[in-house]
Amino acid sequence: MAQEIAAPASLAGNQAGKTQARPVWKYVWRTWWVQVHLYLGLSVGALLVVFGVTGSILVFFQEIDEWLNPVLLTVSVPSPGSAPVRPLQDIVTAAQQAATPGSRIVQLYGPRNRTGVFAVYAEHPSKAWQRIYVDPYRAAVTGVRSYAAYEWVPHYLMDVVFQLHFALFLGENGLIVAAVGALLLLLSLISGVIAWWPLTGQWRQAFVLRWPSTPVRLNFDLHKTFSLYTCLVLGAVLLSGVWMNWNDPFVWVVRLLSPATRGPEQAPVSIPLEGREPITPAQALALATARYPEGVLNSLVMPEDSTGIYLVGRKEVSGLSPFWSERTVSIDQYSGAILDVREPATRRSAGETFADWQWPLHSGQAFGLPGRLMVCLSGLACPVIYVTGVRMWWRKRSARRMRPA
Repeated sequence: MAQEIAAPASLAGNQAGKTQARPVWKYVWRTWWVQVHLYLGLSVGALLVVFGVTGSILVFFQEIDEWLNPVLLTVSVPSPGSAPVRPLQDIVTAAQQAATPGSRIVQLYGPRNRTGVFAVYAEHPSKAWQRIYVDPYRAAVTGVRSYAAYEWVPHYLMDVVFQLHFALFLGENGLIVAAVGALLLLLSLISGVIAWWPLTGQWRQAFVLRWPSTPVRLNFDLHKTFSLYTCLVLGAVLLSGVWMNWNDPFVWVVRLLSPATRGPEQAPVSIPLEGREPITPAQALALATARYPEGVLNSLVMPEDSTGIYLVGRKEVSGLSPFWSERTVSIDQYSGAILDVREPATRRSAGETFADWQWPLHSGQAFGLPGRLMVCLSGLACPVIYVTGVRMWWRKRSARRMRPA
């Protein structure tokens, strides 16, 4: 009988032990993630400041560059009734004449607005290149920026910010370093959310600055709230940064999860035709515009080789998507045939949709000016996140040193 009574009591004790042990494991799990968050923050946290501050500047890089260099990047608009925008062939010819002898035009970007200029890129066989700016109304070159082959630190302010942002002044190797850094920062962000998660259920306190406060608590709350309210934006920006810097492995993973996603080997190519010369950039633009006249010219990429294609991009295309209004048309450089059209309606898989969202999210342009402001403000929050995190670590480190042995 005693044994019969003892058995249920033992079972009850085991159940109580399991009930008590469960929260303990939660705290152990959280402690482990806190350590992961700490060491990631100490090792790559400074990169968050670099990426954040430079990214905030680059959200509005065109506006800033035009403000700093109005003579180079802006023009006066002719009075109504005077000459309209010059034909594209005149723009290309003016840029070719200003380029270093032996260079070829590789791509161009249309004016950002009515007072903007064409930006025409010319590449020399030595891999040195130039960005040539052309007045769209007069086909006159307003200025040239020149870059050495594989230049690590350019001579122009916005280009310096760009190089620091995506390559850390380390050239081609910097692309991989920045991508790996972004991945580690993304893991740090995830570990921070796990460390923040309120196990006690006090959700209201988890989202606010507590007041009245002490300097130590205020520092902690600043780190917590700045990180929390920017984590979604920073996570999207970091992931899209990996996509841009480390594209091949990124696409491989996307295609693994979404097999219908098209890869580089499926890109359209031109078929050389005997006795037929390639069409001109102006002809390629005219063919694309005749089929898809909506929007304004955004970019025109020239064929890289004998099987390369023209890529004609148009922006502000109505009816495509409330988040992204660009269409890119691929054209055979010999026949002028339209080989492919990339727009939201022609995506073939979830992977292509995911990939196409990366740049709009990274720049904030997917959500217009509010999106750009969110990305900008999130980047400016990065120094606060890093400094408050380092201060917490330093205070605890100093306290441990002062503790008696």
